[in-house]
This record gives sequence, C-alpha cells and structure tokens, in this order.
Amino acid sequence: MPVCADAQLGLGVGPSIMFQSAARQVGGTDQLNINATLDLGGSKHFPLRNSLMFDYAGGSANGGSLNDYGLGFGTRLNTPVYIGAGAFLYSVNANQGPVVGTHTATGFGSNIFVGEKILDVPGGAAFAAQLTYRQIPIVNGLNPGGLALTLRVSL
Repeated sequence: MPVCADAQLGLGVGPSIMFQSAARQVGGTDQLNINATLDLGGSKHFPLRNSLMFDYAGGSANGGSLNDYGLGFGTRLNTPVYIGAGAFLYSVNANQGPVVGTHTATGFGSNIFVGEKILDVPGGAAFAAQLTYRQIPIVNGLNPGGLALTLRVSL
C-alpha cells in the first residue's frame, strides 16, 4: 500500500507564520500557504522520492500585502513519517502601502519539512500533516520566512 510520500500528486493547504514582526505588519500575522508536489520517481536502493515542487504564501495587513511564489526540486523519505527538503527559485512581492510602494525580489530559498501520514482513503489517496520551515528571499528589508503547518492530500 503506498504511503503519503508515494503518490503522484500532493497538495497542501494551511497557515504560514512569519518570524519577522515587520513582515507580519505588512503580510498579516498568518498567511495562506499552498504547496504542490509532482512525483518524479524514486530509487530502488534508497527510500527516497524526488518531486517537482510549488510553494506559495500570501497575506495582507495594514494596507499592505506580502506574497511569495516558488518553484523547485525536492526529495523526501518514502515512509509514513517523513522528512525532506526542497530548493526553490522564489519571486517575492511586497506592497507596503502608498508611501513606501511596491517592491519585488527574486532569489533562491529552501524548505525543510517533517510530516506524518494520518489517514488512508480507499482508492489510494492519503492525508498527512506537515510542518515546514520556509526560508524565503528578503524584499525591501522584509523577511517572509517562517513556519507553515499544512494538511496534505496525496492522490
């Protein structure tokens, strides 16, 4: 029976909490985090799965907004309790209101995550809870990095 890291497509949704207070003042105390993975296959010799990964977080507060989009490559253990990491190219957009204006940055970031399968669904789908540390490029002094807690479904 496949575990949550085996499925071809994985989707996750949950809150992302930024560490920096200045980023929270523009992007909100918690942001919406959406991520997706497309399985690229694994190795017969190691319990690892490689994936193409997409990561998004966004929110707004006090007349501003902070959004980041990333596309990257990652790998994770192919077990019910898993750990993994991904390397991303991110675009970060910060709208700090009419006085400061809008700023954009592009750069490399990473995710380190741990998760656990919590439910198998007949037909092959599975649900998992995942905690992710997000390291995102800084834009105009704002650091959108932080923690995300997502509920993942693998199809």
